[in-house]
Amino acid sequence: MIKQISILFAFIFYLQSNAQNQRFIYEYTFKPDSLNKEIVLKEIMNLDVTKDGSIFYSQLLLDRDSIFNAQFEQGRKTGTIILDARKIKKSQANFLVSKKYPNHETIFHTSFNALDLSIKENKKMNWVILPETKTIEGLKVQKATTNFVGKNWTAWFTDDIQIQDGPYKFSGLPGLILNIEDEKGDHAFNIIGIKKQFHTTYLNKSKEIVVTEEKFNKLWNEYKKDPAKNIKLIHASSEMSDTIFYDSNTKSPLTKQDLIRNKEEGDRKFFKHYNNFIELQLYK
Repeated sequence: MIKQISILFAFIFYLQSNAQNQRFIYEYTFKPDSLNKEIVLKEIMNLDVTKDGSIFYSQLLLDRDSIFNAQFEQGRKTGTIILDARKIKKSQANFLVSKKYPNHETIFHTSFNALDLSIKENKKMNWVILPETKTIEGLKVQKATTNFVGKNWTAWFTDDIQIQDGPYKFSGLPGLILNIEDEKGDHAFNIIGIKKQFHTTYLNKSKEIVVTEEKFNKLWNEYKKDPAKNIKLIHASSEMSDTIFYDSNTKSPLTKQDLIRNKEEGDRKFFKHYNNFIELQLYK
């Protein structure tokens, strides 16, 4: 099991510290294709908690920023900035969830088709706390269940850590949620580490468009219908008409038709094999 710090040791350190910043590290296990449940993906996720709220996101997004910052710094020294995206591993968990304390207003952040979108909500989760207990990584946890986005979920939380939060949008129990999984085993979050402090949180909200769930779904279906729409618009622009794009592998120039075909083929392959989202109603 991957651990950045022993959870038990970190917990003791947590009790001895008044630090407000904590990073809880989870392994997210999910089955992206509803028609092929044998495909299982895993990604490391961070829940960064401060006195004002929390943010849940993929560690790969933080890694991406670090790589880009290093390339920018190197470019400043040499006078030529080259951003090489081939060195970056793409996150399969294309979302962030931020919560504001104390009312736990939740904001879902994601992007597609060159749009950065967010959905604000303040839905209270109805939990059933059960008497069953066990131990996870030296911590006593208690069982709780809820129905969220049409799925039944089982959570294990510890009231030894007085943070009423957890991975993704889950919150509202009298302690931190360490593990949670839906009844089909399609999506599961399991804690694997704790850091006492952190210094960098990934969240870029500068260009976000706030939308309703209905508007989000409408934009998603427009994207599925014409995934290369943005490329067509770019090439129709007078400013971009003379721009030459190159294949990152062959270094050969790409025609407008090449770009459109590659985009359509790549995205439609994604739609076919990545369809088992946590919140299916957003992507129906």
